[in-house]
Amino acid sequence: MFVPRSLKVKRNAPDGGQGCAAKKARPEADVVRWEEGSGSPADAVPTGDAAAAHRPQAGARDSLPSDEPVKSFAKTQRPAEPGEPVCVVCGRYGEYICDETDEDVCSLECKAKHLLQVKEKEERSALSGPRGADSQPQAPLLTPYVYQEHPFIASLGEDQVENLRHQLGICVQGRAVARPIVDFDHCAFPETLSLNLKAAGYEVPTPIQMQMTPVGLLGRDILASADTGSGKTAAFLLPVIMRALLEGTCPSALILTPTRELAIQIERQAKELMKGLPRMKTALLVGGLPLPPQLHRLRQHVKVVIATPGRLLDIMKQSSVQLRGVKIAVVDEADTMLKMGFQQQVLDVLEHVPHDCQTVLVSATIPASIEQLAGQLLRDPVRITAGEKNLPCPHVRQIVLWVEEPAKKKKLFEILNDKKLFQPPVLVFVDCRLGADLLSKAVQKVTGLRSVSMHSEKPQAERRSILEVGRVGRLGQKGTAITFINNNSKRLFWDVAKRVKPTGTLLPPQLLNSPYLRDQQRREQQGDRQAPNPLVTGANLMDIIRRHDKSTAQK
Repeated sequence: MFVPRSLKVKRNAPDGGQGCAAKKARPEADVVRWEEGSGSPADAVPTGDAAAAHRPQAGARDSLPSDEPVKSFAKTQRPAEPGEPVCVVCGRYGEYICDETDEDVCSLECKAKHLLQVKEKEERSALSGPRGADSQPQAPLLTPYVYQEHPFIASLGEDQVENLRHQLGICVQGRAVARPIVDFDHCAFPETLSLNLKAAGYEVPTPIQMQMTPVGLLGRDILASADTGSGKTAAFLLPVIMRALLEGTCPSALILTPTRELAIQIERQAKELMKGLPRMKTALLVGGLPLPPQLHRLRQHVKVVIATPGRLLDIMKQSSVQLRGVKIAVVDEADTMLKMGFQQQVLDVLEHVPHDCQTVLVSATIPASIEQLAGQLLRDPVRITAGEKNLPCPHVRQIVLWVEEPAKKKKLFEILNDKKLFQPPVLVFVDCRLGADLLSKAVQKVTGLRSVSMHSEKPQAERRSILEVGRVGRLGQKGTAITFINNNSKRLFWDVAKRVKPTGTLLPPQLLNSPYLRDQQRREQQGDRQAPNPLVTGANLMDIIRRHDKSTAQK
């Protein structure tokens, strides 16, 4: 199947386009046009001579920025940069949108291949009968989705639910908290979404997903805390997808993240789960990548915006995006957001979403600053904590070594030369930019290994290239973390010991026998005894019952 050149129309032409739709930015004065009262983009698309009649005349305000033709062959397309759309056929830069499937393609050649693949899948599906993992998008939901507790969950007694949460390490606080699910099927998701979950490897929900998913599906505001690698992203993406799926406004969901790399990961995961769902498109709005393609993507009636706050504010100042239709907003890694100084930017963004918008704050830790932010943003929230706070990721093996300051470099070189310990890539954290540069050169000179340093003074393209080593712990990736410690880190002794020891890691005797460790432990225990604990958790439940019984007996 090959689309003739006469049918090639740029997506940025006002007629809506046919064939491959070019992802080129138009002047900012151009706006998305909607059918009056429909709440959704107009579906009428002129064809043939009618399309030519609707094209802008020379000198018109909305004239095309260039006459660059749509690329005919995949080999003429460049590779995709990190964060850019990827062709579903060959993996090159997905410069165009196939107007028949809304998938990213790089050329007319790949569009033809893509449509042929779609046709073959439809034929196989028709022959096989029941829908399979490769089935095509189902029709939009005609009735609103309303989450209802599965009969098995509803049949449990309150004591059984509390015991279940205790066994899972889940703590909740709030009014009328939904019971946790124990299977994704308990949510009665659309068939396509259920198939996508299985295809993406989500067989059994993690504890944070068990509790956070039903609460989010009920539209409640949430303050959630769980470890890295615990599945927080899917826990908020599922409510986001279901809310956006049923809304006609574009965009109807917003996800804010502190870093470009995290935004790219979230969009990749969102696309996995949204595949085949009707009219579900995402836009990635982050710094460090060209602005025009992002502005153009916003004009494609996207349902979910995934953004860093700085870039989103820049786009909002240009009046290139409106958030008044957003029904659910997520602030991911909120603690990191505050540490990086983005609190005011987050508040400025969320001022433009409706007051009745569902808001979700997700954080690895909940310090006082996060509590304060939650008080400003959340209404009648449910607070959810899964797992012990600030414990190391279970997928990462921890090794703690006592190494005096002058011997640190030598010890690092020994590890890098040890084939049992050294499994590239390796990430080494240091105190300052100069230290990173000097250590990188020393590693390359002494060990012969390729080494690069990364810090804020590096060009953005170089930092992005370096980060493609990825990160262990996220999405179940396994790895090893080796920590060098000595008396220069004495302020951290108790924090290191209490977080690492429960993982079974052997701690060096210099640390365990340190008077600094014992003093820090004693002071924390004294503070815990003086401060009341407002949360009822599995750990303190029996103590609360005993204190209550003792108080009642004395009266």
